[in-house]
Amino acid sequence: MTSAQHSVCVYCGSRDGADPAYAAAADATGQMLAAQGWRLVYGAGDVGLMGRVARATQSAGGVTFGV
Repeated sequence: MTSAQHSVCVYCGSRDGADPAYAAAADATGQMLAAQGWRLVYGAGDVGLMGRVARATQSAGGVTFGV
């Protein structure tokens, strides 16, 4: 029997935004996804908040899928 993999799709800005809390939340989201073993599906951007979520996920050992 195989277990289903959970995926979470994230769509967010190509900039970090004016409030540093946005960048911190993006980093925390990526770390949380990796810790839960969930795959991140995202727009394949490597800048801004979307890039932060992806890099944080990858850095924490998580799986990403860029579309």
